[in-house]
Amino acid sequence: MTEKSIFLGGFMCSGKTSVGKSLSARLGWTFIDTDDMIEERAGMPVGQIFQHLGEPAFRALEYSAVTDALKGKMQVVSLGGGALVNEELRNMILSHARLVILDVRPETVLARARGETRPRPLLEKGNVPALMEKRRGAYALCHIRVATDEFTISSVADRILRDLREGSSLSGTDRSREPEEIPSSRPWSPALV
Repeated sequence: MTEKSIFLGGFMCSGKTSVGKSLSARLGWTFIDTDDMIEERAGMPVGQIFQHLGEPAFRALEYSAVTDALKGKMQVVSLGGGALVNEELRNMILSHARLVILDVRPETVLARARGETRPRPLLEKGNVPALMEKRRGAYALCHIRVATDEFTISSVADRILRDLREGSSLSGTDRSREPEEIPSSRPWSPALV
């Protein structure tokens, strides 16, 4: 398996942080959440950055955080849902790391968001399917794609590790992959790790 860092992308509530923590623990690698980096640098939570500084300021902080994360090795990096919209960032990640897209359906996003305490500024603005459609192109090209809707964090991490060992190559949206495990009847929760 490559020692290139693994970057996890996808829509909000797709499981990037939970799966990222599981992957990093299994690999013995460092885990980085770019939203945490942004909050530390700004001295305020993401919701307040959006509210007080605006989305352009958040995106500038995000660009800096992601480019800094790209300098490291043997890391699992959780990206914000909109990070890959920036084509320059997306191309840098595809060239210098392994990009894993976690797919999720709109109804799953809404169900998972209801169970969180962390505010999601862009979810508060409304239509999840429309925002997902708008970002479809940003998530189109990746090394690995895994659906997360009905699957445990552990089974998603297993699938990613297996695909990494098999030497995945760039693929498009038509190659959505799902974990081989039978879907869990329990809802998604970090406690499932």
